[in-house]
Amino acid sequence: MTPTQPAQSAPAFASALTDFSRRYRQSALPAEALRRSLDAITDTIGCSVLGARQELEAPLRRVLFGNRADASRLEQLLAAHTLADAGTETQGSAALYIGTLAHAADFDDISHPAYCHATALLLPGLLVRAAVTGATGLELMRAHVFGMEVLGQLGRRLNTGHYQRGWHTTGTFGAVAATAALCHLENFSDEDTHQALGISASLACGLRQNFGTMTKPLHAGLAARSAILATRLAAEQFNSAGSEALDGKLGFMQVFGGAAEEQHRKSWGEPLEILTETGIGLKAYPCCAATHPAIDAAKSLRHIIEQSGTWCDDEVESVYVAASRYAMDPLIYDNPQTSLEAKFSMRYCVAAALHDGQVNMDSFLTDHVQRPAVRTLMQRIRVAIDERVAEDHEFAAILELQLKSGRRESVRIDIASGKPGNWLADEVLKAKFFDCLGVTGEAASGQQLFDHSRALAGAQSVSDLTDALARSCARAATGAS
Repeated sequence: MTPTQPAQSAPAFASALTDFSRRYRQSALPAEALRRSLDAITDTIGCSVLGARQELEAPLRRVLFGNRADASRLEQLLAAHTLADAGTETQGSAALYIGTLAHAADFDDISHPAYCHATALLLPGLLVRAAVTGATGLELMRAHVFGMEVLGQLGRRLNTGHYQRGWHTTGTFGAVAATAALCHLENFSDEDTHQALGISASLACGLRQNFGTMTKPLHAGLAARSAILATRLAAEQFNSAGSEALDGKLGFMQVFGGAAEEQHRKSWGEPLEILTETGIGLKAYPCCAATHPAIDAAKSLRHIIEQSGTWCDDEVESVYVAASRYAMDPLIYDNPQTSLEAKFSMRYCVAAALHDGQVNMDSFLTDHVQRPAVRTLMQRIRVAIDERVAEDHEFAAILELQLKSGRRESVRIDIASGKPGNWLADEVLKAKFFDCLGVTGEAASGQQLFDHSRALAGAQSVSDLTDALARSCARAATGAS
């Protein structure tokens, strides 16, 4: 590995951020950046509606909006005209709610080297504040791309030491990046931006020990709410340590820092983070991204066997999963008992892929996690960090299968489905969107939400999209027709 150096030796982060913001405002976004941004936003909109059907939604809604928040009331609270007239508490609660839902099923996009769920933490605050300020869809997308750049630059300075110390970057980097994105959307001055960033630095938190629980997706929602709180306070001249809150001796970069791997450094915007090979990935499976190359490999192995016969679990002698050490950091459950724990289990995800030939939302139903056939197959799977892929930051995996007949097969996957080198096709993205909504492509409400999402770049306001999302989330959350 390239020698590491302390994060505090890097150039001042806050000033570099605002310098880049000024240059970025004067530049046109490449078409590919817009395409990836739009796909990520569409994907996250769908994931938010999926999140409204998850177990965490009901307690979250009761706490944020009260016991009487039925479908009609919830839709009203999340509507664009309500948000435009609401105070910071209501706006912040809306962002917290949508952000938590977006990450609830762990089906939303990922971004490296930040190791975070970028759009789930960026989009909710941008939607809320765009509804308030009257920003266009393109302005929201530009702020989304800007926020992703900030996430990437934080990751390039502080990871992987920050992540390995136990911080969940969706919450830590997320609070700062979501705040920066809102500052950009609302055209804050450099001074106000530094004040807002200084406030957000004290709101940043999120622990990986909470993976596999309802609290993990809360980190995305909290980052979105923190951004609204920080920018609203800064706009009212509520002061902080400003840039020193990020770059000072006791600031964010030092306190949250760790060893930063020098080979991952790049200049701001050269290229834009969203255009890098690792900047964003859309998930093909509703579980931790660290399992995805292994899932792809398991599906490929099963297909190889089926080409010459029929797949049978009982014929499997053993499966060896050669894993990256970076993949094993978040996969903390070797013997998962719940649906959420199963999303962070390499053995379970590989067993499900082999047994079913696919991994989808049904794979993580509690009764599916406890299926005897899958549990038996899990016992034949061994997972280990392997020198062939140990240092791969994109979670490359090798699966080696041995059948009782003596037949051996091996598959290596370096780039998971959904990454820039293996992007989801338009028809796959649309199918995932409607699967998340739990409706067919012919459903008028689903088609309307999809159409508003896809038309965002040319929209003169985000109100139609925000209102359609409010309706869909309210119906999904309450079971209303």
